[in-house]
Amino acid sequence: MAEKEPSRYIRTMIHKFRTSEHWAVSLARDILWVAAVVGGIALALYLVCGTWPAVVTVESGSMEPHMNIGDLVVVVQQDRFGPVQTWNEAKTTGYQKFGDYGDVIIYRPNGETDFWAQIGLLPLSKQHPIIHRAMTWVDAGDPEPSYLNPYRGNVTPSGYIPLVTTNTTVYGYYLLYPANATPPENISSDAKGMGFSTATQKYFLPEQYVTNGSGYLRYGDATAHGGYITKGDNNPVSDEGYLTVGDITMIEPVEKEWVVGKALFTIPLVGLLPLHIWEVVIVVIAVMVAWDWYAKRKETASGKKAGKSKKPQKGSRQKK
Repeated sequence: MAEKEPSRYIRTMIHKFRTSEHWAVSLARDILWVAAVVGGIALALYLVCGTWPAVVTVESGSMEPHMNIGDLVVVVQQDRFGPVQTWNEAKTTGYQKFGDYGDVIIYRPNGETDFWAQIGLLPLSKQHPIIHRAMTWVDAGDPEPSYLNPYRGNVTPSGYIPLVTTNTTVYGYYLLYPANATPPENISSDAKGMGFSTATQKYFLPEQYVTNGSGYLRYGDATAHGGYITKGDNNPVSDEGYLTVGDITMIEPVEKEWVVGKALFTIPLVGLLPLHIWEVVIVVIAVMVAWDWYAKRKETASGKKAGKSKKPQKGSRQKK
């Protein structure tokens, strides 16, 4: 008998929680319902995609026009539906994804992460993953290449021409020229061409060497470890040696352990919801509470009207 009492008490409490009309209890029910739905969707995505987070949002214009701010990106495990293909590999096989050769990967720069990112709550994380294209793979000790695209996302280079660096400078810029070209003479102060900066140096490519439809490839120091060289389609230079983590540490070649997954497809604008997740949650809960209030008010009004209609009218006579 004593064992049945706690069970009966629990069932009673659950029944009261489900049927209570108190505003606080109703709000708690709504919050639990939203959490259950979101949790169910998250579990389904994890089972299908094999990685977490299974969806990320594009937060910058570095991949335009192939990915835009606010796009929701569905992410799958890096080896699902085939291994990751880099730009160099896909150039040979003809494999394209998001308007160019090779896969777009989602990675944690230099492997840095925190608790919120690990459990998939990216809006709370200080270190968001980067969504960029895998250009090539380098082994430890190989020269680290930089992919340069003077046209950004307006033109996808059909190939990359190796560049040579000379110490001749103009306004502190190192001069670049194609490996098979004549070294440029001293450049005047009004020279035209492409200027850009990396984390450590400034470079200038004279206009006579800017070939339409072709990007450029510059080799630097040997890499300390193997990894992917990555690049935003709309960035002038690849990430390694160009972008930094926390404005201090330069991004290193991306080890496979740092890769969250690869982009499968995007849904335009839907990613704006996760970017404003707290506002969305507040609005959804407010709408649900308002609907509950409206439904109860309507039910009460209907009950009162039904009660009035049952009352006998004054002065009416009963039939004999």
